[in-house]
Amino acid sequence: MQLDKTRIAIRERELLEIYDLALIVMRVYWWKILQALAITAVPLTLINAGLLWVMEPDLVVNETAGWFIYYMITLIFLEAPLAGLPITLLLGDALFHDKPNWRRMCTGLWPVVPRIFWIIVVLRAILPGMVLAFIGSFAENYFAATMMFFVCCYAAILRAVRPYIGEILILEKNPVFSRQKDAITVGRRSSALHQPNFGDLVIRAMASSISVLLAASIVMNVFGLRGYVFGQWNWDDMFLFIWFPLALWLVVAFMTVVRFLCYLDLRIRREGWEVELVLRAEASRLKEVAG
Repeated sequence: MQLDKTRIAIRERELLEIYDLALIVMRVYWWKILQALAITAVPLTLINAGLLWVMEPDLVVNETAGWFIYYMITLIFLEAPLAGLPITLLLGDALFHDKPNWRRMCTGLWPVVPRIFWIIVVLRAILPGMVLAFIGSFAENYFAATMMFFVCCYAAILRAVRPYIGEILILEKNPVFSRQKDAITVGRRSSALHQPNFGDLVIRAMASSISVLLAASIVMNVFGLRGYVFGQWNWDDMFLFIWFPLALWLVVAFMTVVRFLCYLDLRIRREGWEVELVLRAEASRLKEVAG
């Protein structure tokens, strides 16, 4: 591994350049990205199906199907940061290696799992959202649906002002708590990275709303393709439990790549990360020569 010779050129980029680069990354690593996505998306899809399964007998009713779609969208929205973690891990490894290796990627990852559960699953409202979806699936529970909306708003605000918490957890592997006063914890690292760049983060969060259009486009194309090829123009179980979530997960994968590239760009702009990589590479070479 040569720190100053990365697979993705380390330089500042404008937002449109980042989206363009994300498409290139998706094209180059599409199979690996799909594999990484499946690690979390498949079990999460099964969990979501289990939470909403009580609606299955009544999905032929448009109103029930509407509630199902609402809860499925909100669940996947809340779960997106968790589902994107394997992709982030993959891209972090692919940045410095020609061939990403899962064994290398997962080295030292187990201690991070409890931190992921607490910060992303609990504090970022995935678990509360699952509970609300389960409650709301039993009847037309407007209270649960309303609370689900506010939970999503809470999660959206957190992700707008603290978007790179996943990268901090699994790439930088900072501890949540430490007895050492000078230790860089997740909270300190997050504040140092995010607070000075509040305005830029909000603008990029607003730009990420393009994911809504992407999701709508993919879903409608899948629905139309089924209709024209198989003559199925209804909301059947196959579409609602498989094709619909799959379309949303594909958007999650793309936006995860975008977020990772934005994370790199922020570190380059604010921390001079490209200089740090060059210095670390030279130090590594000098150490090899001296050794």
